[in-house]
Amino acid sequence: MEGESIYIPKGLNLLVDIDSTPILNAIVVEGSLIFAPEADANHERYFDAYYIFVNSGTMEVGTEAHPYTSKLTITMHGNVSDPYIPVYGNKVIGVRYGVLDMHGVKREPTWTSLAKTVEANANQITVQGPVDWVAGDVIGIASSSYNGREAEKRTITDVNSANPEKVILTLDEPLLFKHLGVMEYYGGTTYPDDFIELRAEVGLLSRNVKFVGDNSTSEDNQYGANMFLHSEGDESLVSRIEYIELYQTGQAFKVGRYSIHHHMIGTVAKSYIKGISCHTSFNRMITLHAVRYLTIDWNVGFDIMGHAIFMEDGIERYNMISNNLLINIKRSMSLLNTDQTPACVWMTGPMNNLVGNHAAGSDRYGFWYDLQIHSIGPSANTEICPEGERMGENRNNHAHSVGRYGTRIFHSMISREKECELVPSYDGNNLDDPYHENRPYTDYFYNFTGWKNGRNCLIAKDVSDIRLHDFKCADNLLAGVEISVAKYYALGEPQVRGGLFIGKT
Repeated sequence: MEGESIYIPKGLNLLVDIDSTPILNAIVVEGSLIFAPEADANHERYFDAYYIFVNSGTMEVGTEAHPYTSKLTITMHGNVSDPYIPVYGNKVIGVRYGVLDMHGVKREPTWTSLAKTVEANANQITVQGPVDWVAGDVIGIASSSYNGREAEKRTITDVNSANPEKVILTLDEPLLFKHLGVMEYYGGTTYPDDFIELRAEVGLLSRNVKFVGDNSTSEDNQYGANMFLHSEGDESLVSRIEYIELYQTGQAFKVGRYSIHHHMIGTVAKSYIKGISCHTSFNRMITLHAVRYLTIDWNVGFDIMGHAIFMEDGIERYNMISNNLLINIKRSMSLLNTDQTPACVWMTGPMNNLVGNHAAGSDRYGFWYDLQIHSIGPSANTEICPEGERMGENRNNHAHSVGRYGTRIFHSMISREKECELVPSYDGNNLDDPYHENRPYTDYFYNFTGWKNGRNCLIAKDVSDIRLHDFKCADNLLAGVEISVAKYYALGEPQVRGGLFIGKT
């Protein structure tokens, strides 16, 4: 009945195989809550509730081997005044010592780029294919100007795949802005075929499994649905989330109430977030708080308030952030000061991997290493010193149309063997090795592309031995690379190696 709560004890498997439910109050899962797809891929099922709390149980919407193949919409209801599940909040899927499996149908690719430039008022675009996109799918098109808010959302009405490498999409409404889709080549003796790619990205926002906030309160109050994943101890819960759609998620003015939040679990190597879309989020997209080894791959974010992918305390390490597309990341006045100057990816510790991500429009930054002297917040520890940690992998990332810097390194990045001890000073006259007790490390940035950013392709405030290899920077209004304070040591110094720097294309 509407408003009732449901308790699923251990040993009981509850199968959801009806087309719609009344708006339930709380579902407490200690056994299994299993959603069963229909054979007809167009069959629609609706599940409505205020709370879903998985406590040492399992919530299953498909599996890795057998995704949910028909259509399902899970709608979370509620507002800021509703009671909280302690720690986990309201309007929430909360998981404690349990398993969350949510697997929609795989979509390939989750994002691509324009194959050619499209002018304002056009109702067709050509994308680099092949794609499995169909009429009725919703897409987000990134800005290619200095204003990241020229991103646009449209619905596909027709797909022409006669040339699978250049697929023509017809849109439900004409575009308001021009979007670039070009390669510019720059000849030279050393690199006769050097080029820079200036293409607006296009992300697929539609999935067959949807997790949404209710229409009656979410947008008006900026108070959407959220997933809060928390238990104490390494691998104490498992969340496998892939190819689902999040819409009207995140709760403004609420710390911790993000679209998807992994909170202080430690090692989560069995968990991942892959291939999802998140659009219209009122409080970030994905937050990693004191977790390690989480994989975040091939996701699309569009119209996100505050930092999109957020690593919180400076203790987060060994996470893989790869191949994500983040579009129209907007300042938020409803959370931390740093969310007023948002980044597509924000990190307080450097020992995480950034590979192949596209920051495609943000009010302030693309990738922000906001490194702390010590870890902060609930993870505060004077023996953890992010400014001195060795950096993880950074290669093939891309930033354009952000308000200031494609990549910002701030405050300090001086990697060293003993991260919490200063590197001995060097006066330039002593040829002996003064670093036998604390050698500095070399950190590498490979193949970064940054264009049409409000200030720089990359800026670094206080660094030592960082190596910038094969950067491609164009149309950045202040500079290509700016290093304002460089620390020169006998064993290394900041270097720019190779690359292509263009003042104006």
